[in-house]
Amino acid sequence: MITVLRRPNIISPAIIACLFGVMAGMARADEAAEYRKFLQEEQSVLVTVKFVLKLKMGGMMGGGGEQESENEVTGIMIGERGLVLCSNTQLGGMMAMFSRMMGPMGGNMSATPTDLKVLVGDDTEGVDAELIARDTELDLAWIRISEPGDKMFEFLDFSKSASIDVGQRVLLVRKMDKYFGRAPVVIEGRIAGVTVKPRKLYVPSGELMAALGLPVYLPNGTVVGVPITQSSAEEGADANPMAMLSMMSGMQEQMSGLILPAAEVVRATERALSREEDE
Repeated sequence: MITVLRRPNIISPAIIACLFGVMAGMARADEAAEYRKFLQEEQSVLVTVKFVLKLKMGGMMGGGGEQESENEVTGIMIGERGLVLCSNTQLGGMMAMFSRMMGPMGGNMSATPTDLKVLVGDDTEGVDAELIARDTELDLAWIRISEPGDKMFEFLDFSKSASIDVGQRVLLVRKMDKYFGRAPVVIEGRIAGVTVKPRKLYVPSGELMAALGLPVYLPNGTVVGVPITQSSAEEGADANPMAMLSMMSGMQEQMSGLILPAAEVVRATERALSREEDE
């Protein structure tokens, strides 16, 4: 009896490499399409807020005097009648935060945004707006267009949100500065951790930590929250230089953008609008 030995069907390494290359190319094409779709859909709720920041400095470090500077930040349209959410830090809140952290050493420093204008879409001039509320603890500020007329704006509804966990992929759209025509760009990252104190915050990776006051999304477009700063020195620092040094050593993490969950943004907005009605 003759036994015929058959060679096993072996796929050559070259074919395997080719298959992996094709699959990688398909994945890159899917991500490119995802980026384009994300840019098109999510940039529409971003607005530019232009303002003049009046700085008042006094005390041991400031030396006294006032200064003015023109600034602009990117905000989020969160109401159809022209309600805009911004980072309080970027709207001048950093100066007040620094003053509180330095305590007596910092003297009396303040920063007041004036002459606010909101630029929507391709508008380069802007329409008048006013600052209606700040939440220094949550690093949020709310601005309202003064006379929206019969205009209804496209806005982001933070109540339609999702919770996330460590390791999940998230996306954000930010605008470059005026020099680059405020071009929208996508930033990608992952959730690297979750804090419990001083409150629940998602810790993002990479560039997301620098994108204060902008909405963070899951890749499917569901909003997750907004990066904010958190400070542990609300009551001011001890005048002891060693105590100040210890406090400042933790400033890098405190000034990084940790994501406030969307549900907390909704509650903070409700409180801000309630205070406005009471005034």
